Amino acid sequence: MDSNDIKDVENTAKENYEKSEPWPDDDVWHSYTYKILHKQIQDYIDELQFKNTQVILNAGCGKTTYKTCATIIHMDIIEEYVNLFENYLVGSIEKIPLQDCSVDCVICVGSVINYVDIQKAISEFSRILKPNGILILEYERSNSAEFLFTKKYAKTVFMQTYQYNNQTHYLWMYDEKFVIQLAEFYKFSCKKKYRFHSLSSLFYRFGLSEKKVAKYSKFDDCLQPFSYFFAHNEIFIFEKDVLL
Repeated sequence: MDSNDIKDVENTAKENYEKSEPWPDDDVWHSYTYKILHKQIQDYIDELQFKNTQVILNAGCGKTTYKTCATIIHMDIIEEYVNLFENYLVGSIEKIPLQDCSVDCVICVGSVINYVDIQKAISEFSRILKPNGILILEYERSNSAEFLFTKKYAKTVFMQTYQYNNQTHYLWMYDEKFVIQLAEFYKFSCKKKYRFHSLSSLFYRFGLSEKKVAKYSKFDDCLQPFSYFFAHNEIFIFEKDVLL
């Protein structure tokens, strides 16, 4: 990954999102993605039972928030997305303006990690999390059925161009094993995985439009055993190791 390319991807993302909503209502694929993400993340938060003394960083949050008694710090590169929240920061996940070991959980979803230098971001997540802290991370996979039978399928990392919301978006696509290995290097252990957009990505690969295939995400729960080979998106639950 060339550093200039990384900056180009980040700058383009900022320009695009400054001119639009983070989750446009007229985009069926991303509407389904948002619903899946919000439900899964809220379920994880409920399961983890955070206390009112704990702190969660919602990193690259757009305008999204969650129900919890913990304190949530909302952070995004676009101030207009977060300045209505009580606790907010404007900044990049590559350089988070928080102290070491200062938060109990980091949530980074909405493919935010696909727009940045993933190594710098995961390093920052590890730095600011307390021992046993939780990282909830979602990203878009190179293992997606979208790339089946091409040289891109399961490639460690490559840049992909997408058109949506009348804009050109550039994303870094990552192989699942690469993300896990990078997380392990920064002292994270994987506790849970949830892959989605499996059947929908497969149908998209063979010519159906995003609008037509998005609804097939409703089968993702039952397709988990086979999802490694097809799913476009994945949510990881990582825990930071105590011994560093």
